[in-house]
Amino acid sequence: MSHKAIGITCLVLAATVAPLSAQAHGTMELPASRVLNCYNEGAEQPRSGACKAARAVGGAQQFYDWNGVRQGNAAGNHRAFIADGELCSGGSASFRGLDLARLDWPQTSIVPTTAGDHTFVWRASASHATQYFKYYITRDDWDPGMPLRWSDVEEFATVSGAQATKEGGRYHMKVQLPPGKKGSHIIYSIWQRSDSPEAFYACADVKFPGDGLAVREIGWEDQGALTAKGDLVVGTKLTFRALDAMGRDAGKHVMTITAANAKARTWAYQLAQKVNFESKIFRIGELQARNGASSIVPLGSATANRVYLSKSYAGYRFEIDKEAPSASGRSGRGSGGMSTGLPDGSTLDTWREGPAYETGQAVTYQGRRYVCLQRHTAWRGAGWTPAVTPALWRLIR
Repeated sequence: MSHKAIGITCLVLAATVAPLSAQAHGTMELPASRVLNCYNEGAEQPRSGACKAARAVGGAQQFYDWNGVRQGNAAGNHRAFIADGELCSGGSASFRGLDLARLDWPQTSIVPTTAGDHTFVWRASASHATQYFKYYITRDDWDPGMPLRWSDVEEFATVSGAQATKEGGRYHMKVQLPPGKKGSHIIYSIWQRSDSPEAFYACADVKFPGDGLAVREIGWEDQGALTAKGDLVVGTKLTFRALDAMGRDAGKHVMTITAANAKARTWAYQLAQKVNFESKIFRIGELQARNGASSIVPLGSATANRVYLSKSYAGYRFEIDKEAPSASGRSGRGSGGMSTGLPDGSTLDTWREGPAYETGQAVTYQGRRYVCLQRHTAWRGAGWTPAVTPALWRLIR
């Protein structure tokens, strides 16, 4: 079965539902893990050279299974289960593409606050009692041209389950960064459950400010990637919507697609420029820092821009709506072609019987919003409407 789609589309089983895996439950989202970055680029046709190479080695399924880099019997004895050169795959042959030693893995900018910390987020498709989250970083003399070894990393933080804040399907924690880091590194993270010996693993490729200095307190919090999944049709109207904590519109920024900005990297760049000029709530771009100052700069890229929320507007979120001209000349609303800013970074549509839905996709049904928990084909006759199937859908709001 083909998984091809524009944006985050749903492909799945026809008339049957694959059981939820008991071993596929999470990965690091901020900074984004390799597997999550590749999934967000598009599992079938990723854009970056590293994700393309990883797909050639390990196939697309490793990206669809972004929440499954794990060892079921680790029980804290991680080095016994994961050999040198296999840290990013968690010692699993199913994810061997993630272990490739390349210089072009997509990176997340890491800028420490004046206190030297940074907020890390683990995205969980299933919640567990947690013993700890453990963080390692590559040594200053590590060789990025070689597969990652245990001797290449040094531990810099451990966060207990009690110290992490759970918000929906995410664990947030403020982590003290090692001082003086600059340039490109890998942050290696382990999520060890306390209710099971199972542990999850994540490699995140990051970039620190070039001078290694902390910057003055940053007034913006990373809300995730703005990923342009494809080119858009001329005449399409994009609306970046800022929503307050009650889900009410707090700002709209509208852009119409022309022949000059239809390319994914172009409309993503111009949308970022527009939002940055008009909004006091959000900024879009790459967080850059130099000599103690920071700024958010839009990039001419379909995948490198990130959305930042002003700390003055805690609890706000964003959505991106797309209205594309139909054959009849009327516009149809949807959100294919970009990330939408919903809690699961997924698409927004009205649930209907017939389409196939992918894990993480969001829909509206009877005036409420739900997120898909596992791939399935919508079939009213089987009782799989979002309101009555908690195994398939989770209520967002």
